[in-house]
Amino acid sequence: MVLSIDLGTTSIKLGCIDASGDLLWWDRERILAHQHERARWYPHTWLRVLQIMLDRMPADAAARLAAVAVSGHGPTVIPVDREGEPLSHALMWLETHESVPTSGESYFLPKVVWYRNRHPQLFERTHLFLSCPEYISFFLTGEAVTITQSEEFSRFIWTKEQIEAEGLDAARFPPFIRLGERIGRVQKAAAQFLGLAADLPVVAAGHDFLISLLGTRTIAPGRTCDRAGTSEGINHCSAVPVAEPQIRCLPHVVPGLYNVAGILSSTGLLFEWFRRISGQQGLPYDQMLTEIRRVAHRAEAPWFFPSMHQGAAWEFSHGMFIELGAQHGAAEMGRAVVDSIGFAVREAVEILSDHGCEVEALTACGGQAKNEVWNQMKSDIVGVPLEVPKVEDAELMGDACAALTGLGEFAAVTEASEELVKIKQRYEPDPQEHVRYSASYHAYRRLYTRFRAALSGADPDGGLTPGKIPAR
Repeated sequence: MVLSIDLGTTSIKLGCIDASGDLLWWDRERILAHQHERARWYPHTWLRVLQIMLDRMPADAAARLAAVAVSGHGPTVIPVDREGEPLSHALMWLETHESVPTSGESYFLPKVVWYRNRHPQLFERTHLFLSCPEYISFFLTGEAVTITQSEEFSRFIWTKEQIEAEGLDAARFPPFIRLGERIGRVQKAAAQFLGLAADLPVVAAGHDFLISLLGTRTIAPGRTCDRAGTSEGINHCSAVPVAEPQIRCLPHVVPGLYNVAGILSSTGLLFEWFRRISGQQGLPYDQMLTEIRRVAHRAEAPWFFPSMHQGAAWEFSHGMFIELGAQHGAAEMGRAVVDSIGFAVREAVEILSDHGCEVEALTACGGQAKNEVWNQMKSDIVGVPLEVPKVEDAELMGDACAALTGLGEFAAVTEASEELVKIKQRYEPDPQEHVRYSASYHAYRRLYTRFRAALSGADPDGGLTPGKIPAR
């Protein structure tokens, strides 16, 4: 059995998964008390929360562990000194003000350059720059590495040429190691702190958005997953790269393939915000969605528009209600919120299909995938079947694929993915509901287009496509 650790933006998840792909123990701990903490997140908190969570792990599960793998969000950067102690808050992936333009394609180096410019004294004391999962693996093993799945992907992390072009010291950036390779073993001090067995192998997993492709079996051309957590991504596996500003194209976790994605930023945050401001934190998610679903299609309900944003993402961290009236309550407002998310998913699917990435079904994963009502609504909105794997937290299953490959149970992480990921439920779109949602979707697009054009002074262009939204 292997221990999977996934560091999300707002929570940490743990899972014990055996060589048959069965999840034998699971735990989750929220790590943000307030949303503003995301901007000044201190890495020691991850270790303290892990200590608490691992203390809850059953003794029989701990005794059976054969390896550990860690995934986490990115591009997040942690500067550490020679003793491995963080010198500042983590430079989080979603803090765009921490980025400055650089000459290369790296998502990480702009944060390092910002850190050098803003905190020169701390920069001089920095011994290494680590990403989020590599920081935890470094604490466990004492081995500093940078995890990549292929040489093609490395340029989006950093390369020697990019580092030198920014006037940085290459010695501060750990060497690359491939996904599924062993990093080292758990040191005695880390074992005592976390309650793990010393000498337990630690295997490279890495970035959560890539490892989730393994955890949903989105590893062959034509397969598509909907990874939904704090943010959301519609990820399509393609045999060829796609050059289109409305979507993001990166090398896939499988060398030679490409991950073509529509990014819906902060959809999970938006829904949790709505739960909080509507006083429904104590209600089960299914009950909330059932009440929302009872609101008739376009029954004089308001709309919710995400922020006027330019780029390859729909940005839901800001937005506005339109046509909100005194007669509307939590259910009508909730309908506006979930419809806006579902419509963005649908348009992302349509954009992918328009560019040769035909989506025949979605494999859902993450917290949203655990809600049966929302799964059916999403299938009805988009008009394609939606499948849910037995282990909904795809990062945990992807970690297990990496760890079991590192132990020699599988010859490759793709072999592990094909063998271990099993679908437990399939939602088919209701034809009548899809027709109703389609009418609402097209009405939403027309109104959003006019509203966006009025704010920007641009001519209406017929869509809520992020790449066509004028910059503010």
